[in-house]
Amino acid sequence: MTSTLALENAQFFELQNGLKVMACQQNSLPACFVSLSLRAGHFYDPNDCQGLAHLLEHMVFMGSRHLPKPNALNDFIERFGGNLNAWTGTEYANFHYSCERHALEQTLPAFADALRQPLLNIDAIQNEVRSIDAEFKFKRKDDLRRLYQIHKETCNPAHPFSKFSVGNQETFTRHSADKLRTLLKDFHSQYYCARNMCLCIATPLPVSELSNLLEQSFGGFAPGELAPADWPLLYTPDQLGIEIAINPLQQARRLIVTFALPGLHNEFKTKPLNYISHLLGDEGEGSLLAYLKERGWASNLIAGSGIEGDAFKDFNISFQLTKQGLKDREQVLNALFSYLELVKQSVDTPWRFHEKAQLAALANQYDENIKPLTLVCDYAQYLFMYSAEEISQFRSLVDSFDATLINNAMRYFTPDNMRVKVIAPEVATSQTCRFYEAKYQVNPLDDALLEQLRTPQRIDGLALPPPNPYLGGDYQLTLPESGQDTPHCITDKPGKQIWFAQDQQFHSPKGDIYLSFDVPAFSDNLHNVAAKRIWLGTLNDYLQAKYYRAEIAGLHYRIYGHQCGLTLHTRGFTNQQCLLAEQLLSAIMSFTPDQATFEHHKAMQRQNLQNTLLNKPTNRLFSRLSVLIQRNTQAPVELIDALCEVSYASMSTTMAHALDSYYIEGLMHGNWSASQANSFADTVDKACADANGQPLSRAVSRLPVGAPLYHEVPCEHDDASVVLYLQAPSANLQDTAMCMLLEQMLAAPFFNVLRTEKQLGYIVGTGYVPHNQHPGIAFYVQSPNQSPSTLLSAITSFLFQQLGEIEFYRHYWPTIQQNLLKQLQEHDLSLSMKSQRLWVSLGIKDRGFNRNAQLAAMVSQLTFEDIQSYAHSLAERSLFGELVLFSRGRFAGIDVPEDRSVNSISSFKQRISYFR
Repeated sequence: MTSTLALENAQFFELQNGLKVMACQQNSLPACFVSLSLRAGHFYDPNDCQGLAHLLEHMVFMGSRHLPKPNALNDFIERFGGNLNAWTGTEYANFHYSCERHALEQTLPAFADALRQPLLNIDAIQNEVRSIDAEFKFKRKDDLRRLYQIHKETCNPAHPFSKFSVGNQETFTRHSADKLRTLLKDFHSQYYCARNMCLCIATPLPVSELSNLLEQSFGGFAPGELAPADWPLLYTPDQLGIEIAINPLQQARRLIVTFALPGLHNEFKTKPLNYISHLLGDEGEGSLLAYLKERGWASNLIAGSGIEGDAFKDFNISFQLTKQGLKDREQVLNALFSYLELVKQSVDTPWRFHEKAQLAALANQYDENIKPLTLVCDYAQYLFMYSAEEISQFRSLVDSFDATLINNAMRYFTPDNMRVKVIAPEVATSQTCRFYEAKYQVNPLDDALLEQLRTPQRIDGLALPPPNPYLGGDYQLTLPESGQDTPHCITDKPGKQIWFAQDQQFHSPKGDIYLSFDVPAFSDNLHNVAAKRIWLGTLNDYLQAKYYRAEIAGLHYRIYGHQCGLTLHTRGFTNQQCLLAEQLLSAIMSFTPDQATFEHHKAMQRQNLQNTLLNKPTNRLFSRLSVLIQRNTQAPVELIDALCEVSYASMSTTMAHALDSYYIEGLMHGNWSASQANSFADTVDKACADANGQPLSRAVSRLPVGAPLYHEVPCEHDDASVVLYLQAPSANLQDTAMCMLLEQMLAAPFFNVLRTEKQLGYIVGTGYVPHNQHPGIAFYVQSPNQSPSTLLSAITSFLFQQLGEIEFYRHYWPTIQQNLLKQLQEHDLSLSMKSQRLWVSLGIKDRGFNRNAQLAAMVSQLTFEDIQSYAHSLAERSLFGELVLFSRGRFAGIDVPEDRSVNSISSFKQRISYFR
């Protein structure tokens, strides 16, 4: 349960019509954040028009009495530096937005007007039906969505969870346009009323002023009545104690064990399910996952996820299985129930609960990832479930041990209250689910297995976690030292540079350490890149159990590959972080896996790469764009073949000689003194005494100007997709600023024209897309009903028209300029965010650590005439490199001249010139 708004300033009240309000006045907030929650989710859809709640959510954005044009509300809020969004869930729908600090008085009435008086224009309804159908088709080959539908078909048909929540052309066109409009109006009248709404606002505005504004904005809503929520049980007795076999699209093997619970997740004082998932999800030595890994049965475990509502909760334990684990899944279940017995016994020794409570309180006290918009959405929904007094305790309350509550929760973790999903390509199936055509089969679990699980055999290899050695008792701040708050080089030798800056801004006992290795042997051929991937997988697996307790105590780490080598990143509390980084660095320098581990991770890497080939077309195109533009980035399709060629001996040889030549660059930023930083830098210097290389080039392909190159990416998906990428002529400040400005200028009209008006597809957008800091702009569309040629023609027609009529944007130029300046001038919101910015600055050789400030200065100097001139050069195709990536789906491809077609990735990289 999230609780990081300053609730001591929160005030709770009701408007005269019954709308509940939670107002958090915080002068330190950079913006205003607003969330309205309605008990109007898909559970309330009429049986003969499922998806109606989702359709109404869309229609709220399609024009209201005072802002009648589609998406006018979005555009209006964006003018005030904000953004607007919504979602439709099971019991609730939610609408939320942010805006500049001073803009609440302008935006809140418009927001309320859209919700209270949507026009529900018939043409707009038909357009949004097509948009939702495109959204539905976009997700048809999404394994999670397919699994969700099977879940619906195997629960109680009398429970509203069984309804088809998204809607599509089929469900909506059963009704005439007029009838559909009437259904929307009736749904709106019944559920979009004051007593069925709760509002949370975080703002610098005093509550005395806010209450008048709220009454003016929302006082016009009819009082109405709170929607009922008396649902039947989610599962009937014959839907428990079953196994559901499912064939996925991806090459994955999973076992999901689900226990059906009442609303125990709402027990906010003790949080019994958090405690149970904490123990089940442990990854340290002796844990359930460690035991399963030792036997070669599973590679991952996640505990505690699952669907939930006000009065029900699915508690899932999800296992990523190996082939052997799939065969021995009854043994996996036996291990789970053996461990559950240990969890039940832990209630008699409550120190683990208190340690978990201390970890949670520590994480909450020093939480850096505060997202106010997410928080106000949470609190808006909590207003339906908790009193003002209870909500006010969320921030200050430390989890309180209650053995009765925990024991009560544990009594639901029985074999007879269990559903088991077995997800694998090889399991037998006999049914096909509606809408998504996924294959599945339901069978009762064997009585002998259930009896065995009721009294599971004790397993000596399983043990509950010991006391956490990384949990400190005192987190002190280092005294500020003059001249240490700006990054400066503390190690500057051939082959290595280490930088340090002391945090004197956030006053947090945390910090970040980055160490990046540029290793020529890791990027000079596909075999070595593939060998690096396998080795990194084995290394991270080895470290997982060893340092899991550090992770949960707020000492985090990542070791990941990049285009020129690998990076070690540690973050969190500075207590013991240097020691952790030293231990991880030692592992990088010395670790060698055994052959069995190598073979296991080679198969996993191959499976992961094959699964990326099943990603959505637009995702595939952007991934391939990075491959074509960045010289040292490889495509999954290339790496799959290379992986097959890597043997244990060849990987061992590659790793043994990889660090014969390398360059290391590091940054240490946070709550350390200069002496601590120098001591750590000396340790790195000694550990990396052999570093003797130079930084490797992050070269970027130089696309030809004036005539586009074309590249087709085959995808296992019916939708067609196109990405048009325009590459700036240089990475200087002016070209970077111009790309940012043009993308922001064209984003909203591009979406409105191609998605809202032309209805080309669900996935439509633009993006500022730099590669290794070289700027560019991307325009993309994914469509279930139009060919790539049609999509590309629509994109280019839009661009030529807009660039030719750039004068139209003169009126909007000041707002666009100010919005971008605001982004560039934004202060770092957390210590980690600042660390990342400083690290990126090092990567682009920005030794002044002020590139955003330089860009802001450039943007502030630009005139609209500068934009016009730049736009005309772009329209004349005399400025930008051009690359079109496309996936044909079920349509014909694009007819491309042979000399403009990129057929081979490797030959393209050999013949293209590069920016250095």
